[in-house]
Amino acid sequence: MELSNRDKAEAIQNSIETETLAEIGLINPISYRQHNPNVATGLKAILDLHEQMPMDKVYTNVVRKFQDGDIGFVHVDYFLFEPTVAFDIHRFENGVSVEHWDNLEKNPKKLNNSGRTMTDGKTKAKDHHKTEVNKALAQNFVQNVLINGQIDLVSNYFKGDELIQHNPHMGDGVQEFLSTLEQWKKDGKPQVYTKIHKVLGEGNFVLVLSEGSFKGEHVAFYDLYRVEEDKIVEHWDVVETIPEPGKRKNDNGKF
Repeated sequence: MELSNRDKAEAIQNSIETETLAEIGLINPISYRQHNPNVATGLKAILDLHEQMPMDKVYTNVVRKFQDGDIGFVHVDYFLFEPTVAFDIHRFENGVSVEHWDNLEKNPKKLNNSGRTMTDGKTKAKDHHKTEVNKALAQNFVQNVLINGQIDLVSNYFKGDELIQHNPHMGDGVQEFLSTLEQWKKDGKPQVYTKIHKVLGEGNFVLVLSEGSFKGEHVAFYDLYRVEEDKIVEHWDVVETIPEPGKRKNDNGKF
């Protein structure tokens, strides 16, 4: 039976640990467009990178896997060169991945203010008939509240103060989220969203890829939202610095 795109994305990432990427045949060996700016484009560059990893320590744990049309995307707890949390996205053509995006952040390996890790929580998508509605909800939240700064609209996206938070720098609650953003701004280290690049979803899980800055650095934000009854109830994220153009190993762009 043909694997789903979510299962193919999982298999590709798991092959890092098993050192079977070339054998599983899920990446186009001729045409593979790489958007990780720290890796050259093409399959060979990935295989070369894997050879540099401390394989006695490497592990991959795909915690969540979803698909949206020809896209498969996964939320992964890794040890690559260090403990890492990532989102990996693959676009498939004719059964194989031809394009890849990701965002990686060092895993602090500690609980946040509400005793949560960067990857625990709900994992399975439901309400598949509401995928497009939920994608619009998450996109509108990021655009209206995080980009446009319309804090007065926050009640459109949350039920009271309810928010299960997995960001390692804060705890549960909408108010804590907003207060932390305000404190970072006062400290001269604001988190600023400027543009949404991509919105992916399956059922009640939506991943929003955005560009902006954090603590003065140019970054990519990957925010995963879980939706219940038309409100955001849970949030995971990965934030990664985007290297300057001269330090990138491909010209395909982060997004």
